[in-house]
Amino acid sequence: MTHHPSTGHLSITRLKQILIVAGVVEVALGFLHFLMPPFYRKAPGLTNLSSDESDFVVLVTYAVGILLIAFGATTLSFARRPARHLELLVPYLIIKCALWTARLCLELIYPVRLEMFAINPFTAIVLPGVAVELLMFIAAAYLSSRNLSRMNEVEKLS
Repeated sequence: MTHHPSTGHLSITRLKQILIVAGVVEVALGFLHFLMPPFYRKAPGLTNLSSDESDFVVLVTYAVGILLIAFGATTLSFARRPARHLELLVPYLIIKCALWTARLCLELIYPVRLEMFAINPFTAIVLPGVAVELLMFIAAAYLSSRNLSRMNEVEKLS
């Protein structure tokens, strides 16, 4: 099967664009987590937590924020030259798809029913946001694996 030379370049360009958007969204979500604790302190039910319990909730929120920033930075790093790193990028994106799928499932099981940033319930924005992020990583994984297959075909021919 032969492909027009520009087809590979077009899909790498699209892959790069998707990775940049997905990475920026992850970094932004990470920083957003650092703004959440004040909302917890006002939320009915969470005000009944002891100081130690409240500190734990804040710690977990910050930890999630740090992880999102780290994941987003890694995604942005891959976006710089995705064609060069396809063998690492494909498994990375499969892992990211698994993580965002798990996050989507958890949101369905445990929806965020708190009011945050004047949105009540907050799951109304979280659920579609997680779904869009997952779709971006699915698209990136598909494009990466397709490009890796093409690269392997070319190597076999040479």
